[in-house]
Amino acid sequence: MMGALSKLAYSLGQPILTATCYETIHPWNPNCNGAVWDALPTGLYFSFKTYASFYLITNIVAKRGRLDKINWKKFGIDVTQSSLFLVTNMCFFLILLCKFRNWLGFFTPVTMGLLSSILASAIAILVEKKSRRPALALYLTNLASETYYRHLANHGHVKMYTYGECVPFGIGLMLFSYLQSTGRLPKSFNGFMNAALKTNVTDNVINEKKIPENFRSFLEKLRNDYEKTELCHHPHSCVSHSVESFAKNFSIGLTASSALAIVRNLKTIIKNPISLITLLFSKNNLKLPLFAGLLPFIFNASRCSLNRVEGISPVINNVFSAGLASVAMVFYPTVSIAMYCLWKAIETVYFDLVDRGYLPKIKNAEVVLYAITTGYVLWNTIVEPRAIRRGYLNFLSGLVGGKISLFNRRLYDHFGYISRDIYTKIPEIDPKYAMINPLLYKPLVE
Repeated sequence: MMGALSKLAYSLGQPILTATCYETIHPWNPNCNGAVWDALPTGLYFSFKTYASFYLITNIVAKRGRLDKINWKKFGIDVTQSSLFLVTNMCFFLILLCKFRNWLGFFTPVTMGLLSSILASAIAILVEKKSRRPALALYLTNLASETYYRHLANHGHVKMYTYGECVPFGIGLMLFSYLQSTGRLPKSFNGFMNAALKTNVTDNVINEKKIPENFRSFLEKLRNDYEKTELCHHPHSCVSHSVESFAKNFSIGLTASSALAIVRNLKTIIKNPISLITLLFSKNNLKLPLFAGLLPFIFNASRCSLNRVEGISPVINNVFSAGLASVAMVFYPTVSIAMYCLWKAIETVYFDLVDRGYLPKIKNAEVVLYAITTGYVLWNTIVEPRAIRRGYLNFLSGLVGGKISLFNRRLYDHFGYISRDIYTKIPEIDPKYAMINPLLYKPLVE
């Protein structure tokens, strides 16, 4: 049977590996069930710690810091359910890896993680709360698309471009801007667009009553000494609207960036309080404020400039200006923000087309999407961890107590992936349980 299946695999272009799952996947324990049990305590602790922090912060923000308003019973249920979801994904990932190896008698690139990851993720997402499934599916879609691009770049099929994050970010902003300009953007996203680009032109961006007197006179000068076109609907001059947009978002970004910097470097600040000044005025601390401020500045400066050109429709003007505003990401290049903006915009366009009758609504689409995208990402932890965003790879490594680094990647070099440039350690294998002599792949000199 194994011979027939291996011939089928070869005919499909799938190289095989006859090594056992012990010497390949779980060298910390030769017993498959024992390997899962070994990973379980760390997985449970990590999951509870992660989701306890997540739901605590979420509830504190939602209740505006009022701990007495938090429903602690619901908090406990949410933490437990989400933790079980994460642990279920981990356990079934390992269990199904072993099952496929035992059923077939060998590994192939597809059965070494891809199929088991998809099935494990499909089972796990059913454990999670329904309300969280769409967000998880969207996040993993972002991550999977980024992972796939990195995989292509690793093999020379595409290039990694400096500030390439601006492209998906710009496409996302353009899609949002198009929907808003045509009146089809959901109300929940109008707040995002106004916060990011200051698209709401009916109100003053800055309340002059809340700023010092010397700044107030400067603001009045900006508002009154410059002009605006008939197509510009903001209350004051174009220069004022652009500068005010920059100033407001810059101040918000500076507050957020400074708060994060203080939290991250709290121990250093306590030991050396003077370091706080250096920290707050550092170049790194200004990246987020510049990004936040330049987004609306570029958008509004472009929109007001194009309003002075005849024949350009408001929709084209807004869409072009939104795309141009993405250049602001040069100051704060962040793949996660860029990809989230892109995929959230695509999701919004999809639901708009569903509402208008152009596309069908797919039942349980978030379950299918999560299973496929998570399966692909988890598969890459085995065959090509280099392709995964380092932060998420560290998250997965924490979930399994660092056991990702123990996979015996030398055994499947012939699969054609870049498998062991990050994790180079060769696990200690008990020859009694191995099908391949460790001396055949271990270096003669360490």
